[in-house]
This record gives sequence, C-alpha cells and structure tokens, in this order.
Amino acid sequence: MNNQNTPEANFPRQNNPELESLRIEYQNLFDRSNKLDNKAYITVTFLGFMFVFITSLFGSLPQIQMQGNPAHDVLTVLYIVVCVAVAVTYVWNLIWSMRLLAPEGIIRLDPDKIAQAKLDTCSIPEAERRLIALYREIINEDLVKLHTRCDRFVQGLRYVLLTLILSFVCYGLQVFLKML
Repeated sequence: MNNQNTPEANFPRQNNPELESLRIEYQNLFDRSNKLDNKAYITVTFLGFMFVFITSLFGSLPQIQMQGNPAHDVLTVLYIVVCVAVAVTYVWNLIWSMRLLAPEGIIRLDPDKIAQAKLDTCSIPEAERRLIALYREIINEDLVKLHTRCDRFVQGLRYVLLTLILSFVCYGLQVFLKML
C-alpha cells in the first residue's frame, strides 16, 4: 500500500548533506558563542583578583612624600602617574568586559521564520532549498557578529595585559621608593 503521492514517498531516504552541514554549523555557532562568553567570565574573574593586587598597590600612596631629592621626587611623581594609569586601565577593562557580555542579538531559526517561509505549502525539495537559504542567511549574519565579538575579546585581553604590566611597574616603583 505504497502511495506515490504521499509526502513520505517524495522525502529522500537520506538527509540532504548541505542541510545537515548547515544544521551542524548552526549548532556550532551557538557553542562557540557560549565558549566566548565563558572566556569573558573567566577574564572578569581574573580582573577581580587583579583588583586585590591593585588596591594593595594604592595602600602606600598616603605614605609617599617628596623628600627634596630630585631622583626620589621624580620616581614619586612617576609612581603616582602609573597608579593613576593602572586605575584608569582597570576601570576600562571592566567596562570593556561588561560590554562584551552584553546581550547579543543572535538570530535563531524559530518557528515564526519557518512559517513565514511557507515551507508547508511547497514540495519537499523546494522546502529543503528554502530551509537551506534560511540557515545560510542566519549563519552568515551570526558569524559576522561572533567574529566581531571575538575581535573585541582579543582587544580586551590586550588591555588586561597592559593593566597587568602597569601594575607590576607600579609595584616595582613602590619597592624602589621604599628602599630610597
């Protein structure tokens, strides 16, 4: 009782390889976005540890005084400037990370989009073509957004590295000033 006019008879026995690869890429896109979010959360946690180190650096600021010795006074001014630079870059890191974690308008292939494509009114091969076109459009738009977020994340890591280097310079100046 195999009727050739039923939808099951027109459906190919194997999945369309292009459609299957797009579905996998679609899932991978969300997995990569989640991994990027996790890396951003780890960076924010690291910034929390940096906060403890930075506040300990600023603890000796009230004890610093000009002594009339030109070398000491220049190092004191340099220490204060580096402390300000550390504070500014640290705040910038926090702002950068929070902007990176802001909700992103990722496009999903929801039932409304499928209904708008009217896949139920066309043949199965035509429905597959339309579904492939929908997946391509969504994946391409979301990949651009993901690449932009990745680039911003890498740039943010450079700011974290700059803050860390400035913090160690500040620490070195603090130790050197205590020795003078």
